[in-house]
Amino acid sequence: MKRKWYHLLIFLGVVGAYIGLLSCGKSKEIVDVSTVLLERGQHIIYGSYQGEAIEWRVLDKKGDEVLLISEYGLDAQPYDTSGKKRVLWKDSTIRKWLNDDFYNSAFSEEERENIVLSSSEGFEEYNGPVYLTSEKPYAHLERETEDKLFFLSYTELVAYFAKDPCGGYYSDHYGHSEILCYPTEYAKQNLKPLYKTDTCGWWLCNPQFDTGDGVSDEVEIISAFGEWSVASMMDTRQYAVRPAMWVTWQNDMQVIDEK
Repeated sequence: MKRKWYHLLIFLGVVGAYIGLLSCGKSKEIVDVSTVLLERGQHIIYGSYQGEAIEWRVLDKKGDEVLLISEYGLDAQPYDTSGKKRVLWKDSTIRKWLNDDFYNSAFSEEERENIVLSSSEGFEEYNGPVYLTSEKPYAHLERETEDKLFFLSYTELVAYFAKDPCGGYYSDHYGHSEILCYPTEYAKQNLKPLYKTDTCGWWLCNPQFDTGDGVSDEVEIISAFGEWSVASMMDTRQYAVRPAMWVTWQNDMQVIDEK
């Protein structure tokens, strides 16, 4: 009799484990597996701007959505034209321009339907405290808005691009080829670059935390030499527009074959 109970318990244990494995596998698939057959670093064509097709680089994916950033600097627009000394991304005129003028001119009605309204809390592990005595506040600000089109924050830049040799920070003492940007022909006509070089600087989304030292009045940028830096918020066309966006993947989207 004991032997029968022993075999029954083994049988029930095996069945329970099998069901558990099935349920775990199903849950993991829903959470972790993307349905998009693209990898980070691949390129697609989506929309057009000023007569040129827009090439995008895949930065991330989740479910049926992909995060894209334009491969080239598409235009030269000032960060803000209000004349204010300090402006956050949420109030900047470039944010309004991206989600209105650019959004409506660069994409067809069908393409606009696939662009996802998204927000981001950034990546805390790639941020740094303003003061040595505490973890917060952090030096690099995040977007904290919902947008169709946006600029990357500093922590998104570090998370999505190759990390630099300085421990995860794009130091202004080093250049990084991974974040170099080249302007389109249209952008070249509008850019007023600081240096004579084929590459161009490009805007990130925010100034730094306001410590009252004046540095926070400048917006974070990537220079034409692939360095992280900050730049004045004045009405300048010295830096390029390199938008990012989340889109719902469609099977008919044009993927650029790798050479």
